[in-house]
Amino acid sequence: MKVTRWIISGLLMSTVFLATTQVGKAEINNSIHNESIYDLYVDRYFNKVGTNDYDTNPKDPNAFAGGDFLGVMEKMTHIKDMGFTIISIGPVFATESYDGKRILDFNELERHFGTPEEFNELLDKSHEQNMKIMVEFPLNNYSQNHIWATDTDKSEWILSKEDSQIQLDLTNNDVQQALIDTIVNFAETYQIDGVKLSELEGAPTSFINDVIAALKEVRDPMYVIALEESEADFDVDYSEQLMLDFRETFKNTDLPSDSISLANENNLLMVDHLLTERITYYSALENKFPPTRIKMAMGTFLTLPGVPYMTYGTEIAMNGQTAQDSHQIMNFRVDEELIEYIKDMASIRSNSETMRTGEIELLENKDGYAVYKRFSDEETFIIVVNNTGVTQRIDIDSEEIGDDKELRGLFESDIIRATADGSYRLVLDREIVEVYQVKDDNGLNGAYIAAMAVAYLLFMLFLIIVWRKGKQRRADEEQKVKN
Repeated sequence: MKVTRWIISGLLMSTVFLATTQVGKAEINNSIHNESIYDLYVDRYFNKVGTNDYDTNPKDPNAFAGGDFLGVMEKMTHIKDMGFTIISIGPVFATESYDGKRILDFNELERHFGTPEEFNELLDKSHEQNMKIMVEFPLNNYSQNHIWATDTDKSEWILSKEDSQIQLDLTNNDVQQALIDTIVNFAETYQIDGVKLSELEGAPTSFINDVIAALKEVRDPMYVIALEESEADFDVDYSEQLMLDFRETFKNTDLPSDSISLANENNLLMVDHLLTERITYYSALENKFPPTRIKMAMGTFLTLPGVPYMTYGTEIAMNGQTAQDSHQIMNFRVDEELIEYIKDMASIRSNSETMRTGEIELLENKDGYAVYKRFSDEETFIIVVNNTGVTQRIDIDSEEIGDDKELRGLFESDIIRATADGSYRLVLDREIVEVYQVKDDNGLNGAYIAAMAVAYLLFMLFLIIVWRKGKQRRADEEQKVKN
């Protein structure tokens, strides 16, 4: 029943809140390492208004479907509730394609997505909600009908025209300056918070760094990232191999998990993105339950150093092998259990500076079973990732934990104290990520007992209400029979 589910959810969140806020929530500074990114295409997300639905066809995977800026704004709470702080919305310029890549004119917003006023409304609403908006800016491969392609004065800018696209000479000084001026002008016109550069092939590193530096001059913070490998000075690094390694780790159980050891604070943490197959596709090939695979991946990403990055639809286990399959229209009849899990894990990360930017020490990592410590001067956590098919146990020496401590499990609600030999024994069921907070051993946990008592009283109240309603219903039925 919904009421029962609400009580259980409330108990879990009260336990998590009490356990993670005793240290105090640190003020979050402007660093991308304090952020988490949710990536989407405007056209595929939510269609709020019909006035901009020009020749849309939601049944055609290659056509515009109708999603718009106001649709993203309408569903922003959905994204925020899962703990994400940055919404990456793809290119927004006038374009021939739903993904925004076949750009026609940088001076206009795509009319299918909405008006400048509506885009500003989205930006204002995001900032009111302490959210940030990131826009994708491709450096190349625009439509052959792009205004630069029809300008004879710019004929030397174009290297080739293939597949209805133009390829610019990104080594040309005039091209470089035009691109810098274009993106800076856009960032000055609209209060965006970040840029995802794409189509980097052929772009000298020095030029990319010039783009980044120019954007950083517009406002602070202005995050700049790319989902292509580069030696440029991006705020955080993308590694194709690391993404593939994570995918291989989490598509099934008992698989090599070196990816967890390789992750560091300068990495984007992901198992897929908009230009790859979905993790759901690979887990289905392994005959595994996709939501559990996603829980394992996101639970790990939200407890590792680095920047978590999730593709829209992951929260409903969206499937897809090709781009058309992967870019489905978002279905908001969502998997509540999966969303609640992401939300709970994200709440721990958002309330703990240690979980976002603290140190990490790996204690165990073999074939899907990883145990690591996240720590700072203020607090310590032990994270157990049991991505195996069996229950796992580890005994952690008191030298790692400290004397007179206890480990409080934030999801399984365990309280672990030292054994006679001074070690801490952690036992965890298969396919679970658990977060243990290290606290002083003060005996009974008053806050937890209070939360349990409140939950018990609420549950008893629920039973009384159900009993009374049932009694009244029977009385009404008996009265009807008498009449």
